[in-house]
This record gives sequence, C-alpha cells and structure tokens, in this order.
Amino acid sequence: MRLDSRAAIYCHEFLHKKFAPNAFPGLKPDPIDPVVQEFKDQGFAHEKRTIIDLDAAIAGIFHINQELNSAQIQIETAKALLNPEAFIITGAYIGQVTEQELAKLLGRDFLPTQRASRPDLIIKVGQRSDGRPAWAPVDIKSHNPIDENKSNTVYVAPITSILPFDALPEDGRLDLLDLHQLAHYTRQFQALDIGNEELWVGIVGRDTTKCVWARIGDVVTGGGKSQESFLSQHDQKFRKALEIVRLSEIENEDTSKKAGIISKNSTGKMGCTVCIYKATCLEEMKSFDSGNGHVTLLARVTPVVVEKSFPTIQSIREMRETKPLNDAMITAQIRARVWETKKPELLDPSTQFLIPEVDIEIDIDLENSMEALRELEIDEPIGVDRLYLYGYGIHDRTVSEDWRTAVIDTISDYSNTDEGEFRVMSQMWNKLQEEISKAESVGKTIKIYHYANHEFMWWTKFANRYIGRQGVPTITEVDAFKQNYLVDLLPYVRRISFPAMDSSIKSLAPLAGFEWEVSKAGGANSLLKYKQALSGKDQAESEEAIAWLDSYNRDDVRATFAVRNYIRTLQF
Repeated sequence: MRLDSRAAIYCHEFLHKKFAPNAFPGLKPDPIDPVVQEFKDQGFAHEKRTIIDLDAAIAGIFHINQELNSAQIQIETAKALLNPEAFIITGAYIGQVTEQELAKLLGRDFLPTQRASRPDLIIKVGQRSDGRPAWAPVDIKSHNPIDENKSNTVYVAPITSILPFDALPEDGRLDLLDLHQLAHYTRQFQALDIGNEELWVGIVGRDTTKCVWARIGDVVTGGGKSQESFLSQHDQKFRKALEIVRLSEIENEDTSKKAGIISKNSTGKMGCTVCIYKATCLEEMKSFDSGNGHVTLLARVTPVVVEKSFPTIQSIREMRETKPLNDAMITAQIRARVWETKKPELLDPSTQFLIPEVDIEIDIDLENSMEALRELEIDEPIGVDRLYLYGYGIHDRTVSEDWRTAVIDTISDYSNTDEGEFRVMSQMWNKLQEEISKAESVGKTIKIYHYANHEFMWWTKFANRYIGRQGVPTITEVDAFKQNYLVDLLPYVRRISFPAMDSSIKSLAPLAGFEWEVSKAGGANSLLKYKQALSGKDQAESEEAIAWLDSYNRDDVRATFAVRNYIRTLQF
C-alpha cells in the first residue's frame, strides 16, 4: 500500500470508498465534472509552460521521458537523483521501484516507505555529507502560494537563480494544502537519504518569475500556546490516513468488518464539490440514523465545527434532542429543527429583521469567466478572469409591488479583452448612476440589491484596473456607492435558517418557487458556455452559448427578486 502526496488531506470517506469498493455494491464514480477537468487541464498546461520557461532560464535541467512505462520512469528517477550533473529533475516518480533501485545503487537494504511521490520539480540545494546531491521538492501551482502569516517566514528567489540561499525573506506561510504535499515528499526524501538537512521545500506559483521557499521543519500553525509544528500535524494526518486505508482494505476483503467511517459534508477545494463520490456520499448522509440525516447536512455545520463544538453528535436527530452546551450548538439546533419542520426561523430571534424597502429596487448580477471556480471553492484562476456580462432588473414599487413587473436587461461583450470588460462595466456603472439620479430627482428612494460581496469586489476592481480613464469612479466613490445604495442580501439570508444545505441563491430560489429556464443552470456550465461563445469554431454553437448565458443571467437577476420577496413574506 502506497499513498500519494494528497493522502493527508483527502477526505476519509474518499479513502474509504477508494480502498473498500466491495463495501459499496454498485459504486460508480460521478460523471466527470467538466469544470473540475478544465481546471486540471489548465493546471497541467500551466505546469508545462513553467517548465519551458525554466528551460530557457536555467541550465542543468534533467527531464525524465514520460513516454516510458512506470517502472522505467522510476528507474530513471533513481539514476537522476544520484547524478551529480543534474540540477533540476522534472517528471520524477518515486515509488517502490525507485526505492528498490536506490537501495541497489547505494548498496543498502531495501526498506520500503508507504508513500509515492511525483514532485513537479526536484532541485539540488547542495551536497550531503557523503558527497551525494541534496534534493528539495518543489511543486508548480497556478495560485499565489503565500498566505499572510506573521508567525512564519518564506524566502522568495528569482527564477533565474531559483535557490533559497540568496532569496529575500518575508512574512508569510505557504498554502497549507501545498505544504501537506511538500511534507509528503519531505518525509519520503528523509527516509531515502536523498533530502537536505534544512528541509527546504518550494512552490513556483502563479507568478512564474519566482520560487517561494520555506524550511518546512520551521513552519508552525496557530499562535501562542496553541502554536504547533506543521510537520507534526502532517505526520498525524498521514498516520490517520494510513489507518483509514488499513481498515478499508480489511472491509474490502470482508464487508462485515466495518471500517467505522461516516460520510460527512465537507467544503473547500479538497471537499465534496470536487469529489468523484459525492452523489453516493450525499445519499449516505441523508439516510444516516434511519433517515434522520447526518448533522453536516445542515448549512454551515462543517466537520470542523462539529469537531470543535459538539464532537459526540453525529445525527440531526441527536442535535435536535440534545441540550445545547455552547452558542454553536444553539445555532445548529435551530438548523436541525428547521430541517425537520421545513419552516424557516431566525437564528437570533431577539434582534429585529428587516430588509430595506424602497421605491425603486434594482437587482444586479454579473458573470465573470472564472465564477465557476469560486462556486466550487477552488479559488484559483485558469486564465484571465474576465467580466463579460452584467444583468439588471429595475422594479418601480410605486407603480406595482409585484417584482415580476421589473424590466430585466443585460450588457455584454464577448471579445475577451480589457476594452470589452471596460465597456460592460462602464455602461453598467453609468446606467446605475443614471437610475439613481432619475429616482432622487423626483423624490423616490432607491437601492441596488445583489447576492454576496462579488459585485462590490468587481466595482473595486473596476476602479483599480482602469484608474484614470474617463468615467471610472475612484475607490472613494465606489465606497460611497456601496454605503449609500448597495444592499448585499447574503448577510440577511445568513441570519435565517432555511431547510437547505447552504445559503446559495441556487438553493434558496426553489423555496421561493423560482426555477431557471435554462438547463444545467450554474456557474460551472456558464464557464463552459463562455468558452463556446469565444471559440469561433462554430458560429451556431457560439450564438447558442451566448443566448444561454443571457437567459441564465436574466434568471439570476430574477432569482434575487424572488428570494427577497419570499423572505419578506416570512413570519418570524
């Protein structure tokens, strides 16, 4: 049994299903999510471009031929690791064959590890005391690898010199998920005596002109008395993953010997949204405790919240019936009650709840090319994130209180250029300013509603990206616009417990009786439709994609109207 570099951060339910498939009769992976696949493909493309750039900047790069079979790649990896002429190795695979070959070449007994590693780069950072090369693992990522952190230090080196020794230090910590992969490599390097004493690890991130280094043995998490060695955390998580796999393999051989693993609803870029078994796990969670459901089905009740605040509670029924011991349990108990009754409740009934009502209510919703990744909580771009479509609806409530009388329209540009984005945003900005002036000139009150902070962030980007251009607001003007006119509905929604798994507009709109007209409505499909609109390969396909996006966006606008109206009708 060998685990790959993500073993410590994989969901335990994923490991369970992977290593105990016999325990799940008829288990089938979910259909490949085209957005997740696109993200992976773009990541591979970014990696290839980065290696090409490295080739042009640095001598001594040793490329292992990826057309060889697995065993041959591993043998070539072992040879490269002992080659004094190699400075950087790409395409390496360190598995059982590599370990056997290294043992043979070094005249040592073969002592297998339980790891398999494929670092994007292996970089020589000096010599070991026995004269052999000392290696450091480096991965290539498409995101910014540095998280803000005052308790840790990273070292930023230009790609042309790449080594950490002359790099400039700065406060910060490598991304935790990246660190777990690097820790996996580090532990295997240590076991094979091919690592470096200072435990250097690195990431070449979105900015391919730099390599960001850290001494992984010095990395800490937490602060004060709760500060802890990251490597210790990794080792603990890896041991847990090994135990999960061991129990799963036993269950796979004898399905009566249960591994004792319960499916949980997890978030983030390693969570349920990108998992190939999410449909199976969702059914397990809903059928848990004789159909009462697992507690992580409740909105914002994550496995981390459960572990921290009520670790002994697993089912929604238990949550309803248990006397709450802390604020998190009080909130979760309200959510559990709503899950059963299907009747929304305020999470804090002691405070007044009122969404602002005005004469002119405008709802806005934008479409940007990378929105699908935000929805999937991947939060890594796969190209230029471009705003290309802005929809709006204008409802004059002094004429009719029925929101369905609102005038819905869109502004769009599919040129995929800065000028196209500028045109959409400037026209939308001018339209909103025009409506504000028109309403206030006749004494009517006006607000502009949106869902989540996304829209305001893009107005800030507009002011920063196109600073100095005619008609572009200043940051001060954008802030005043937010304070005086924008109403973010999400904070209001989050004060209510709904019979839904999350607070997304896609989950709440059906409660309001609203459905999208287009098929497969969602950010994931919008990314693919946007690519079709830009492809230029088939005019009919492009026109169909543009029509789909326009209809989808108009319904996004209508959905915010519908959800707001629905909330206003609730009796608390």
